[in-house]
Amino acid sequence: MKKILNIIALGVAMFVGVNTASAQGINNVKINEILVVNQNNYVDDYGNHESWIELMNTGYENVNIGGCYLGVVLKDGQEIKYFIPASDNRMKLSPQTYVVFFCEGTDTKGALHTNFTLDNAEKVIFYNANGKDVIDEMVITAEALTPDVSYGRYTNAEGDITIGVLSSTTPNASNENTITTPRHEVFRQRDKSGIVMTLTAMSVVFFALILIFLVLKAFTFLMNNDFSKKKKQAATAGAPAAAEKKASAENDEVVAAIATALDLYRQDLHDREDMVITIQNVGRRYSPWSSKIHGLTALPNKK
Repeated sequence: MKKILNIIALGVAMFVGVNTASAQGINNVKINEILVVNQNNYVDDYGNHESWIELMNTGYENVNIGGCYLGVVLKDGQEIKYFIPASDNRMKLSPQTYVVFFCEGTDTKGALHTNFTLDNAEKVIFYNANGKDVIDEMVITAEALTPDVSYGRYTNAEGDITIGVLSSTTPNASNENTITTPRHEVFRQRDKSGIVMTLTAMSVVFFALILIFLVLKAFTFLMNNDFSKKKKQAATAGAPAAAEKKASAENDEVVAAIATALDLYRQDLHDREDMVITIQNVGRRYSPWSSKIHGLTALPNKK
C-alpha cells in the first residue's frame, strides 16, 4: 500500500512539475507584430489581404499555445475572444519561432483565422487558457493605422525592447531589421571624456583590494586565534606532567635516603658485633689461666 502511495505521489509531483513548466513557458509568448490595414502586404492561404497578428515564442523551450485565447477590445469596450485550437500542430511553437493569425472575422477557414477583425480595435490581448489572465497585450495607436505599416516590438538604439512602428513588415520573422548600436558604443558616446569609465575602473580596483585585505585580515585573525588556543592547551597539559615529574623525583630521593639509612644501620650493627667479647666459663675445679689446652682447637668427635 505504501509503495502504491509513493507511486501516486510521484505521478502527482511530475504532473505538477510539467504544468508549472508549461505555465512558465506560455508566459514567454508575446504579441510581436500586428498589421491593421493590409492593402498590398502579406496574404493568407486564400490569397486575401487581411489584417494579421503575429505571436512569438521569446523563450528557449517548446510551447503549445493551443487552448489559449487571442482577443481584441473594441473602442466601445466590447471584448471578442478567439479560442486557439489545441489540435493544430502549428500551435506548438519552438524556441524563437512565430505564428501569424489572420483577422478577417470568420473562423471557418482554419485555425489561423480568427472570429474578429482589427477594425475599430483598440487593443490586442493574448490570454491564458482560462481566458482571463492576460499574458501580453498591445495597444493599437494611430500610427498603426497607416496602410501596409506594421506595429510591433523592436530593439531601440539603447538596446531596450520597445513598441512602435516598424521600418518594414516581417511576418514569421524577426523584427530586428535595423542596425542596433551596441551598448558599449552607446556608453562611449555618452562618456566622451572617459571620466565615468575611469572612475568605474578605479572603483572596481579599490573594491577588489579592500575585499582582499579584509579576507587576509580575517584569515590572519583566525590563524592567530587558533595558535593561541593550541599554546594554552599545551601549557595546560604540560603543568600536570611537570608536577608529576617533580613528585616522582622527590619520591626517588626519599627511597634512596631510606635505602642509604638502612644500609648504614646494617653496617653499624655489624661493627658493634665485632666488638663483643664472649666469656665462656670452663667447667674446671682448678684455675685454667695457665692451661694451654683451652687455647687449642678441639678435635671433632667421631661417632
